[in-house]
Amino acid sequence: MPIFDFQCQECGRKFDLMISNADKAKATCPECKSNNIKQMLSLFNTGAAGKSAPVSDNCSSCSARTSGG
Repeated sequence: MPIFDFQCQECGRKFDLMISNADKAKATCPECKSNNIKQMLSLFNTGAAGKSAPVSDNCSSCSARTSGG
């Protein structure tokens, strides 16, 4: 289930909820219980913190080199 970020338009509190996309319209502020909330832009997380693909020091594997271009 996705996590969405919201900000209450009444009290200003920012909060996140783990809620289905279909139930987002039912969300309320945990502080003042208002349903006047705005969905904020959320960052995407793959769960692979600190891990990245190795970077090659040469171009032997790049498509331009192997295709002759």
